[in-house]
Amino acid sequence: MTENEQKLRKKFRKIKIFGPPLGWTTTTIIMSRYRFRKARSNWPMGNDNSRWEPPPIQLNELLPPSDDPTPPPPAIPMEDQPYEGGPLKMSGFMYHPRTKKYYKMTNDPTLPQGFSKADLDRIETAREAKIQANRPRFTSGSFIKRPVFKPITTLLDDLTLGRCTISRMERHIHESRLLNCQPRPSFTIRTPIDHYNVAGCEFLDVSDTGDRIVGTFTLNPNGPTQKHSAIYVFEVDSIGDTIQSESERREAYNLLPIRSRPQNKGFNTLGLTVQPMLNDDGIPDQPSYVDYAVTRYESFIVDQTLARIDSDVTCMLTVTASDSINRYGTVCSHCIVHLEPLAELSDPESIPTLSSPIYNKRWREKGNIWSVGWNGPQMSIGFGLESCFRMENLLTDRSFLMSSKKRNVLSHCFSGDGNLVYMGLRHDNVIKSDLRMNRDHITGQLNGAMNTTFVKVLEKTRPECVVTEGFDSIVRIWDFRWPKKPTMEMHGHRNNCNRLNVFFDKEERFVFAAGSDGWVRGWSLISGDMLCSIKSPSPQNPIFPRAVYSDCWGGRPGNAALIVAVGDSMRVHSLEL
Repeated sequence: MTENEQKLRKKFRKIKIFGPPLGWTTTTIIMSRYRFRKARSNWPMGNDNSRWEPPPIQLNELLPPSDDPTPPPPAIPMEDQPYEGGPLKMSGFMYHPRTKKYYKMTNDPTLPQGFSKADLDRIETAREAKIQANRPRFTSGSFIKRPVFKPITTLLDDLTLGRCTISRMERHIHESRLLNCQPRPSFTIRTPIDHYNVAGCEFLDVSDTGDRIVGTFTLNPNGPTQKHSAIYVFEVDSIGDTIQSESERREAYNLLPIRSRPQNKGFNTLGLTVQPMLNDDGIPDQPSYVDYAVTRYESFIVDQTLARIDSDVTCMLTVTASDSINRYGTVCSHCIVHLEPLAELSDPESIPTLSSPIYNKRWREKGNIWSVGWNGPQMSIGFGLESCFRMENLLTDRSFLMSSKKRNVLSHCFSGDGNLVYMGLRHDNVIKSDLRMNRDHITGQLNGAMNTTFVKVLEKTRPECVVTEGFDSIVRIWDFRWPKKPTMEMHGHRNNCNRLNVFFDKEERFVFAAGSDGWVRGWSLISGDMLCSIKSPSPQNPIFPRAVYSDCWGGRPGNAALIVAVGDSMRVHSLEL
C-alpha cells in the first residue's frame, strides 16, 4: 500500500448503509470524518453495535405496488337515494331521505347546501329582515319609524290591544302594498283613442272616487292633419266577473312549471275597464266616426290644472304658447289661458249651465306665462309671469299684480283659505305672499328651495307645510315657521331641467314623482321612506311618463293600483298584500 493510499484510508472510511426493504439495492457512500461523526451522533447511545436507520419514506417517493385492491363502497339502497323535489315537491332542490334535508341544485358544485323545511323558513325570515334593515332612510329622524312588512293578524292584534289606531293600521296596510309593488306591470291597457296614434301623455289625473280619469294626450294623426293635443275623459269600471276569472287564470298559471309556462300579457285581477266618455249624450243618432275629445289645442301646452269652480262644475285651466312673425319680421310670442268646462266631471244637473260665460273664458298675454293656478275660495286665477305674479278675479274681471322679485314664477299654489300664495322662482327661493296686503305682499321665504318647479300645500294633514320639487332632484317638506331647514328630504328623484309630474293621493299619505331618467318613485309623507321604484320603457319622444295612484279604482274600495301612462299605453301595477 502506497503512502497516498494510507493517507486516504485515514481520512475516509467505508460505511455500508442498511435499511431499505428487500429487493432494493444497497449503496456505499464515502463521507468525510466530520459528516460521519454527525451521522453517528444520531445513533442510539450506549450500544456500539447499533446501526444507522434510514429516514422514513416520504409520500412522494416510489412505493411498491400493493396486491390487495381497495374494496368497493357498499351500494346505496334505492329508498335512501336522493331525488328531485322531495315530499314537498320543491322545484330546484334535491331531497336526501336519510338526512331529510333539501339541497339546492346549481351549476357550481361548491354552492349547494343542505336545508330542512325549518331552515328554509328561517332563511326566508332572515332575507325579509335584511331587506328591512338595508332599506335607505332619508328622513330627519324625528318622525315615526320606517314602514315594515306587517301581517294583517298582527295589525288586528295591535288594534285590539290598543297599541295602534285605525288610521295607523290603514297606513301600514297601504305602505305594505306599495312595498310589494312589482317592477313589471300586472297588465297593460292601450289608451282607448281611435283614429289617432298616441305619442304621449302630457297631463293625467284621477277623481277621488276612482271612476274617472282625465288626461291630455299628444296625437299624431294618420292623415295630413298636423300634430296636436287633446283632452279626454275616461270612465273606469271594475267588473266582478272579470276579477274572479282573472284570479282563477292566474292561479292556474302559477301551478304550471316555470319552464312550461306560456307567454302572457298579465292578469287583470282588478277587473278594470277604461272607456272614453262622449260629452254629447243628447244626440240620438251618432255618426260612424265619433270624436271623444273634449277639446283640442294646436299650440304648445305650457301648464294645466283642474279648477273646481263650484260644487257642481269642474273646469280645465290650460296655458298654450305660440309664436308668430309680424310685418317687421320680428318673432313675437304670446300665451293664451283657456278656461273650459268638463261635463264628464260635473254634476249632470248642471250640464245646461255649462255654456255660461263664467265657465268659458280666455285671456291673452303678451309674453310668457310659466304657470297657472286656481284659487277656489276667492274665485280667482293666478298667472305666473316673467317678472311678476298676476291675479285675475273670475267674477269681477278685476286683476292686480304682485312682486316676484323680478323672477320667473315657475310654479305656484294657494293655501286652503285662499289668502296665501306660494311661488317657486327661477334662481331664487320659494316665497310666500299674502293676498290681503295692499303692498309688500311677500311675508316669508324658504332658504335653499331654489328653482322650484312644483309646490303644493298639504291642506288635509299639515296646512302649514308645503312640498317642493326642483332642479336639485330632491323632494322636500318645509314648514314656514322654521324656514331655514326642511323638515324632511326624500332622495332618489332625478330632475335637472324639466317640469315633471308629481302626484299626491287623496289622503296625502304618499307622493309619486316621475324622474327624467324614466323611473317613477313613491315616498311616504309620514316617514320619508322610498316605498316603490318602477322603471318605465323609454318612449321615442321626449314626453315623460305620468303616474296616478288610487286605492278605489272603478269605485271599488280596496282596488289599489298605480297607473303609469307611457306612450300609447297605460301600465297598471296592482298593489296587493
